[in-house]
Amino acid sequence: MRIITLECPDCGTVVAANELEDNRIMKCPGTGCESVLRFDDLSEDDRSFYLDNKEQYRL
Repeated sequence: MRIITLECPDCGTVVAANELEDNRIMKCPGTGCESVLRFDDLSEDDRSFYLDNKEQYRL
């Protein structure tokens, strides 16, 4: 399994790819941060890998 995350450019909070994919667009969960994070903010390679192997990332 490959760990795929996105770091908020404003506050540095790390969000997992599965959270981004579930929501597609979400407010950064960082305390007091108002940034908006998107699944599309992940690199094309990370998005493709995640979508091709989605079953590995489900609990």
